[in-house]
Amino acid sequence: MLGAMALAEVKDLIQAPIEDVWGIVSDFVGMIEKMGTPVTAEGEGIGMTRTLSMQGISIVERLEELDDSTHTMSYSIVEAPLPVTGYQSWITLDAADGATAIRWWATFEPVGSEDDAVALVRSIYEGGIAGLKKLLAG
Repeated sequence: MLGAMALAEVKDLIQAPIEDVWGIVSDFVGMIEKMGTPVTAEGEGIGMTRTLSMQGISIVERLEELDDSTHTMSYSIVEAPLPVTGYQSWITLDAADGATAIRWWATFEPVGSEDDAVALVRSIYEGGIAGLKKLLAG
């Protein structure tokens, strides 16, 4: 029986047009590459996987949804040494007066402390959003 699902969420505003932000976010592999994290890919389109290698660990993620009309991307974790199971994540973008509102969130079942798992996932998203802002600032 599954336990209660946890939610980790980060919302922010990126000072760049939605088309520019989506151009990066919608590139499932390229987004990670542009942030300087080693990544390899298998397959194409929905169902493809990417393997991120960082700090001596590997994380395998699968693209679940990519919708240009709603600026939504979703992925799941297939394999990772993280304290979560059943992990599903979404990134959605909305235009905001020439800028872009980003919401990056996930639901998952924590393994161990829910507070620790939520804090870990939030820190990953905060780092990712900071990376997007840096990429788009120039």
